[in-house]
Amino acid sequence: MDAERRIRRNIEDILQNHDQEIMTIDAQIEAERAALEADLESIRARAYPSIKYDDVRVQATSDPDSKMVHIVEAIERRRKRAERNIAALEERRRQIEAVYHNILSLDTKSKCVLLTLYYPKRTYEEAAEILNVDVSTIARRRKAAITSLVKRFWHTEKNRLPANEEKFVKI
Repeated sequence: MDAERRIRRNIEDILQNHDQEIMTIDAQIEAERAALEADLESIRARAYPSIKYDDVRVQATSDPDSKMVHIVEAIERRRKRAERNIAALEERRRQIEAVYHNILSLDTKSKCVLLTLYYPKRTYEEAAEILNVDVSTIARRRKAAITSLVKRFWHTEKNRLPANEEKFVKI
């Protein structure tokens, strides 16, 4: 039941905040990419600060490649961190889109109530006026529609889990 409760909370959170969250996710992805480029430029600048190829170069270390190895490792670490951050943001975006697509596959009453309430977000009174029903009917249908969504996501999550976890070795 904890997983079902978690799914319900996640769906309700997505429905409440999807429009602002999508814009925020897009902005965060762009900011992460810009920060990555700036950081990579900074790392490269540390490797070769103000190179002047006309000057005579003196080798300052017995291992001339060690600096380059450290710079390449720093670049790889920063890229991997950016990839992890962007992957998490894109996963949240995928979840938001999955909720919307599952709403479209619900029965007509549930679909109408959820789309009227949340796409764009409206109050119960505004949705009741648009659909020409009572506010309590909107509340009841919303609850039933979210229960249907939870069941859909619950079944898809159960299908993704391995049938017998005992057979798999945890690393």
